[in-house]
Amino acid sequence: MLAALAGAAWSVRRGYVAVTVVGESMSPALLPGHRVLIRRGCRGLRPGRIAVIAAPDPDPARAWRGRGPAPRDPGAAAWNIKRVAAVAGDPMPPRVAGGGERVPPGHVVVIGDRPLSQDSKQYGPCPVDQVLGVVVRRL
Repeated sequence: MLAALAGAAWSVRRGYVAVTVVGESMSPALLPGHRVLIRRGCRGLRPGRIAVIAAPDPDPARAWRGRGPAPRDPGAAAWNIKRVAAVAGDPMPPRVAGGGERVPPGHVVVIGDRPLSQDSKQYGPCPVDQVLGVVVRRL
């Protein structure tokens, strides 16, 4: 199940976004209704961190391909929340769609904490221009 995000409020001046988790792909770490504070951009994007990314096209053949950068307004798109498994240059984790030996430049591999999460296992590495930000804390 894709973890969508709703109820976004943000401070443009400070570069933070507060979002409410909808869905269970990150449970037990994050449950539906939990609110998290996101730092916009890719600073701090590394394995183990939780990131908010633009939801991929439901067709795995398209995923994030052929898109421009994700909107910066949290209310303007559907978002997913996933754990970063690998960043550019890291060895490609097993079972990631598209395979390869290393994560390509400008991409991250994102995996939900629940085994049935829809993530890089189905859609391949996510371009970093599809990242809204990195979770800095639960509210």
